[in-house]
Amino acid sequence: MLLPRQGTPLDESVLAHPDWMGIGLVLAIVGSFLLANSILFRHPRQLVVERFGKEVQQLRNIREYIFHRVQVNVGFGFLLGGFGMQLYGHYSPLPAGVEKDFPALWIGIVVVLAVLLLLGSWWWSLRAFRGYVREYFRSHPPDFEADLALAREVGDLFGLTSHADDTVESYVARLRLVACNGPRVPEPSARVEADEAELEEGLA
Repeated sequence: MLLPRQGTPLDESVLAHPDWMGIGLVLAIVGSFLLANSILFRHPRQLVVERFGKEVQQLRNIREYIFHRVQVNVGFGFLLGGFGMQLYGHYSPLPAGVEKDFPALWIGIVVVLAVLLLLGSWWWSLRAFRGYVREYFRSHPPDFEADLALAREVGDLFGLTSHADDTVESYVARLRLVACNGPRVPEPSARVEADEAELEEGLA
C-alpha cells in the first residue's frame, strides 16, 4: 500500500488511482437512499385523505411534490453513475502495487455533492413553483379579497411579510405585484359592464 508523503494534505495515491468500484458503490448507496426517501416520504394516511377529498391541498404540499420529483432524478443519476463507475472499475483494475483502501475521502466528496444538489433542488423547486403559480394567476386572476386564507398562503409562498400598518387592501395590492405581476385584471363581463356604466354617465 502506498503511504502519503509527509506534508501532503491528501493521499495522492487515492486521487491518482481511485477505486472506481468502491466509488460506484458509494454513489449507488446514496442514489438508493435518495430514491427511497422521495418515494416513501408521503405517509399512507395522507394518500387516503387526498383520495377521498376530505382536505384541501396546500401549496406547501405541491411544492414538496415538485422537490421530490427532482430528488427522484438526482437519485437515479447517482444510481446510474454508480453502476457506470463499477462497470468501469471492473475493466480498469488498479495498477500493480496499489492496494484498495476504504474510500473515506470519496465518501465525503459524494456526500457533499449530494447535499449541494439537494439544496439546489430545493431552491429550484421553489422558483419553479412560484413561476407555475404566476402563470396560472395570469390566466385565472384570483379573488384574494374573498379568500383571505388563500391570500395568506400565497403570501407565505412568495415570502411576503405583513406590515404593522397593513390593511387587507394594501396587503392584497402588494401580493398581486409579486404573485400576479400587476394589478388584478377584471373579468371580461365586468369590463363590459364598467364600459357601459361609463358610457351611460357620459351620455347623462
